[in-house]
Amino acid sequence: MSGSHRFCFRGGEILVRRGGAAGHDTLALDSAGLRLDALGEPAERLTFADGSAAEAYPAGVDAPAGWEWLPFRGVIGALPEAEWLGAARAIAFVNWRTSTRFCGRCGAPNGDKADEQARQCPACGALSFPRLSPAVLAVVRKGDRILLARNAANKAGTWSILAGFVEPGETFEGCIRREVREEVSVEVEPGDYLGSQPWPFPDQLMVGFAAEWKSGELAPDGVEIAEAGWFGPDDHPPIPMHGSLSRRLIDAAFSGIEAAGTRQGPVPKNIRST
Repeated sequence: MSGSHRFCFRGGEILVRRGGAAGHDTLALDSAGLRLDALGEPAERLTFADGSAAEAYPAGVDAPAGWEWLPFRGVIGALPEAEWLGAARAIAFVNWRTSTRFCGRCGAPNGDKADEQARQCPACGALSFPRLSPAVLAVVRKGDRILLARNAANKAGTWSILAGFVEPGETFEGCIRREVREEVSVEVEPGDYLGSQPWPFPDQLMVGFAAEWKSGELAPDGVEIAEAGWFGPDDHPPIPMHGSLSRRLIDAAFSGIEAAGTRQGPVPKNIRST
C-alpha cells in the first residue's frame, strides 16, 4: 500500500464510497480523503512503515454521508484483485491486533514492540507476531472432469474445489492427499502449483495446486462434505464468487479442458490474477 491509503473496518465490513454513472457503479475502498474525526475514535489503529493506515471501529458506528459499510467478502467479489489486496492486508493486521490484546502466555495486557510490527508483553516479555494460516486448494482432475464438493455448512448451495488447513509437520502435498482422502475417500497425486491468494478471514493464505485422481470412489464424509461429484465446463453446479482463488482455479481448469478437447488435456499452470 502507498502512504496515501487508509482503510476503515467495522467487524467484517469495510467503509466504501460509491461512484460512477447510473448502471456503472464503482466502489472506492480508500478512506484517505475522509476527515479523521468523521467516525469518532477507532478501537484499533495501525500505521504501516509506508505511512498507510488501517482502522477498526466498534459495532454501531454509522457511516458518514456518502459512505457505507459493506461486507468485505462481497466487495472482493465486485472488484479486481489488485483493487482489494491492500485492504486485505490491512484487515488481516486489524484481525491480528484484535486477537492479541492480551498475552497468550500470562494473560497480561499486551504492548507494542517499538521497532517492528509485533506485540510484546510488558509482564513476561512474550512476543506475538502477525501469523498466517496456510490452506491448500486442490483442483483434482479425472479425465475431462474436476472434483467439486458442497460443504455441509454452506447454506447457499455453492460447490467448490476441496480445501484444508496445513497441519504442523505437513507439506502442502501431504495436506492435499490427506484432506481429499478424509473428505471424499479417494486417493490423488498432487501436481503443479497454480497460484496463491491472501484470504483475511481472519488470516488465511490460500495456495492452489493441481492434482490427479489415482483411485477410489467418491464417498463424502457427511460431516464436512455433504455432496461431491465430477463435473465438466457445461454441467457443473453453482460455483464460488468471482474474486476468490477457488473460482479462478475452477474457471482456469474448465478453460483448459475446453481448449484441449480431450479427456487428457492439461490443466494450465501458474494461474494468475487478471
